[in-house]
Amino acid sequence: MADKFEKEIEELLQKGKNKTEIWQMFRNDKEPLKVLFYLNNSSLPRDRKKFQVINLLLAIVLLFITSKKLITALSFGALDIFLVLSLVVPVINIYVLREILRFHRIGYQFLFVLSCLSLLQPENHHEQELFILGLLIGLSGYLYKQMFPAKNQIRV
Repeated sequence: MADKFEKEIEELLQKGKNKTEIWQMFRNDKEPLKVLFYLNNSSLPRDRKKFQVINLLLAIVLLFITSKKLITALSFGALDIFLVLSLVVPVINIYVLREILRFHRIGYQFLFVLSCLSLLQPENHHEQELFILGLLIGLSGYLYKQMFPAKNQIRV
């Protein structure tokens, strides 16, 4: 369930308020660090509109990878520790996909880092996997830099 701050911040952003104005409204609240996290994690409505096609492409690529991992994990049919371990990556991918579809900063950060780390796995050293990982790294890095520039982050 979404936090009340997240809902309020989202509504204010939709109404055209900028992040600095919102921070001024909530900074003396009981939980200023939570407000700060949600402010910095939220994208601006104009950026969502501007990057929606690229974001959708990123989500489709991530969904493809996740589906492929799920099919592989469930194809063995045995309920054992290996099945549980093989479901870790798809579950994380589903969380990241959720965050990306909501245009949240943390989703792009996680996807960029996890895609870079997955280059270390030998199973990802084939042309198709390298291409897909390169696409994930490039798109998530690009969207992160474009939608969440360091100069626009609210700092205490």
